[in-house]
Amino acid sequence: MVNYHNHTTLCGHAIGEIDEYILKAIELGVTEFGFSDHAPVPLHLREGISMHPEEVDGYMSLILSKKEEYKNRIDIKLGFELDFPFFDSFEDRFLTNPHVDFIIGSTHYMDGWGVDNPSEMERYNERDIDDIYKDYFSQIEGLVDARFCDIVGHFDLIKKFGHRSKSDMTHVVRRIAKKMSAYGIAAEVNTSGMRKPVAEFYPSDEIINIFFQENVPLTMGSDSHTPEDVCSGYPLAIEKLKRAGYRKISGFTKRKRHELLL
Repeated sequence: MVNYHNHTTLCGHAIGEIDEYILKAIELGVTEFGFSDHAPVPLHLREGISMHPEEVDGYMSLILSKKEEYKNRIDIKLGFELDFPFFDSFEDRFLTNPHVDFIIGSTHYMDGWGVDNPSEMERYNERDIDDIYKDYFSQIEGLVDARFCDIVGHFDLIKKFGHRSKSDMTHVVRRIAKKMSAYGIAAEVNTSGMRKPVAEFYPSDEIINIFFQENVPLTMGSDSHTPEDVCSGYPLAIEKLKRAGYRKISGFTKRKRHELLL
C-alpha cells in the first residue's frame, strides 16, 4: 500500500509532528509514504498556504533524515506539490534535485482565484459553471502538456464544494487521459475529497473508469494535513480501483515510476 500525498506543518495549514504521520502509516501497513509539501507560492499568497523559499532546504533535510531513521520500517519518499500555471517566482530546483522522488502537479488557482479556498467560494456564482469547468480542465491539460510532474494531483478538485458542470466533460477528460498515458504521467486517487463538502474521492468513479480504459497509471494519497487523515478512506478507494480493473498501483523513486500490486 502506498500514500504519496501528505503534508507537514511547514505548509501552514497542517498539524501534528512528522513522526506521528509516519508512525500512523506504519501502523496501517503502508510500504511507501511520500511527503509532498507545497512548494513556495508568491509572498502575497504564502501565509498559511506554503513553505517559504528559505525553508525548502530544511524540509528536504528533514524528510531525508526521516527516510534514514525509518528505513527498516517504511520507505519514506521526498516530494513536492507544485502549482500550475507556474507563478513568476517559480524555481526549477524542485524538478532537478537528485534527492526528489516525485512531483505532484496541481491546479489550485485560476487567474488568482483560489478555487478550493472556502473564503472565495462565492466566486463560483459569478460565472457559468460550465465555463469554470472548461477553464479548469484547460489548465489541467496545460499542466499535463508541460510534462514537469510525475502525478496529477486531485484531478477534479473543481468539484470540492459540490458545484457540478451541466455539460458532459467526458470528451475533455478522455483527451487529457490519452495524453497522460502517452507521457507516462500518473493520476492520484486522492481520498481527501471524502472529507470535503463534495464527499467523494478525486477523481470520480467515472474518471477512474476512463483512466483505466486509457491506460493511465494511478497512485494513491490521502492529502493528509493531520496524522488522523493518513489513509482515510483507503478501503473504499482500493475497492473502487479494483472494480474499475486496476490491479497495480504506482510508486516513485528519484522521479522514476515503478509498480506494486494493489
